[in-house]
Amino acid sequence: MAYTLEDEFGDIIGKARRGQKLSQGQLATAVGITEAEIASMEKYTLKPTETQVYKIAHILNLDGTKLLAIATEQWKPEPLKQSDDSVFDVITISAPVGGWPVNAYLLICRNTKDAAIIDTAAHPNLILQEIDTQKVNPTAILLTHSHRDHTDGLTQIQNATNCPTYIHKNEPKPRSVNPLQELVHFDEVEVGNLKVTVLDTPGHTPGGCSFFTQTAAFVGDAIFAGSVGGPNISYKDEINSVRDNILSLPDEVRLFPGHGPPTTVGEEKLNNPFF
Repeated sequence: MAYTLEDEFGDIIGKARRGQKLSQGQLATAVGITEAEIASMEKYTLKPTETQVYKIAHILNLDGTKLLAIATEQWKPEPLKQSDDSVFDVITISAPVGGWPVNAYLLICRNTKDAAIIDTAAHPNLILQEIDTQKVNPTAILLTHSHRDHTDGLTQIQNATNCPTYIHKNEPKPRSVNPLQELVHFDEVEVGNLKVTVLDTPGHTPGGCSFFTQTAAFVGDAIFAGSVGGPNISYKDEINSVRDNILSLPDEVRLFPGHGPPTTVGEEKLNNPFF
């Protein structure tokens, strides 16, 4: 089958290794294989044995059983189900940036038809087309973090919608037409009748955050199905903030990441090797 996860075995061990400041050679020595073999695994050109998976998982403080399921392509999250009695809809806009798909979202209040644009996926025209197709009124732009694959096109969307733009106080600021509205943990933004709560999820970036409402959380690059974002700033902060602020939500909460398929809190607690 074509594997649908954002991160494969090689991505996962590479992120965990770099986050814990281990070289490929150090990991290889601890596992009892060559540095070239570790490098090949991280490049997807060498499949590990089951024994190797468990040894690597132990050294990197990952869950071996969960990691093996991903290494052997035996797990992917179940397709999400949208409840008919939900008071909101989520529209995913996914398109490649630099050869890799990036997700943006519309969070739509069913009662008012007001909508939040969550990230831009560097494809403003697609987002504006979807706003017209859905016949919604955009009232806010919410940025999970400021990396260019998630914010390019921001000024075009701002000019087209005249929406206020929200970003975490600690996050580097992208180019913007208007002053950015700064947020902190537990702040709320109203979208129609919805209250959207800010949850701190730093580590991939200094002020990465997620946006939670009712049964959905938009998590940017903090967590993916079966993985986490690259720990560019702090591996410890990323793991702890996701555990404390995302995986503490009810199991049925749907997670909409910046890359890869959607998942749920329950799926990630059962299947994500980082936790």
